[in-house]
Amino acid sequence: MHHTRDNSGTVEVDGEVYDWEIRRQPQPKADGKWDGIAITLRLQGFAREAIVQFPMPMHPSGRPFMEKQRINVDAVRNAVTSVIEAGWTPTSRGRAMVFDVDADGH
Repeated sequence: MHHTRDNSGTVEVDGEVYDWEIRRQPQPKADGKWDGIAITLRLQGFAREAIVQFPMPMHPSGRPFMEKQRINVDAVRNAVTSVIEAGWTPTSRGRAMVFDVDADGH
């Protein structure tokens, strides 16, 4: 499992290189709930983006883990595969598509 504190980077999936970048750090929602970190994915050389939202990591006590989030690069690779299977076509044109994934990117 490879983690990074970088705000952007690249991953390779099936011979293609995808750029990722942090779009949003975790933030509170109504009723004491939280949105987790969100990243954008883009196939290099193309403009179509996918926005991938990860769940907020929580302590066993139920409180949110408030430290700056590290990006799990393996989860980003899994997320690329998952969003393509869910219908994202990185070589097409159009608005960004939004996907919710679990902590492992599935």
